[in-house]
Amino acid sequence: MNGRSPYGLLRRPGHGRPVPCDLARDTHMVVKPDGVGRGLVPEVIRALREAGLTVEPVGALRLTRVQAERWYPEKLNEPDGPLTLAYLCEGPMLVLAVVGDDALRRTRRVKKDVRRRFGTSERRNVAHCPETRGERDHERAVFGPLIRYR
Repeated sequence: MNGRSPYGLLRRPGHGRPVPCDLARDTHMVVKPDGVGRGLVPEVIRALREAGLTVEPVGALRLTRVQAERWYPEKLNEPDGPLTLAYLCEGPMLVLAVVGDDALRRTRRVKKDVRRRFGTSERRNVAHCPETRGERDHERAVFGPLIRYR
């Protein structure tokens, strides 16, 4: 690869993840199919609010395989990528708008805590949020037309 992620973000030398260098006041969190199916949406919202962030459910979406591939094109080249893409398509997801000072960094911290508390495996980890503004904007472009707004 040319040192850029699929979102056009620079990668750290020797690492596969983009550099999370952005500060932003708004982002989103996605409660994945396992989190929705297990009724964990209120827990995710509570964790974000306890972190001092404003949270508003935006709407639900259910991905097709093609849409999941558009969201996560890098999974096409990973050994377990097909399993991850299938998982993302197996049930509804809920998109939450998140606002607050340094929302990207703070939302990532909440995501890590939610995954630690409620995740059952590396893949079935309840929640996702973008790491950078570039990822956030890419995901909004993918999800926007698909969301069934509340």
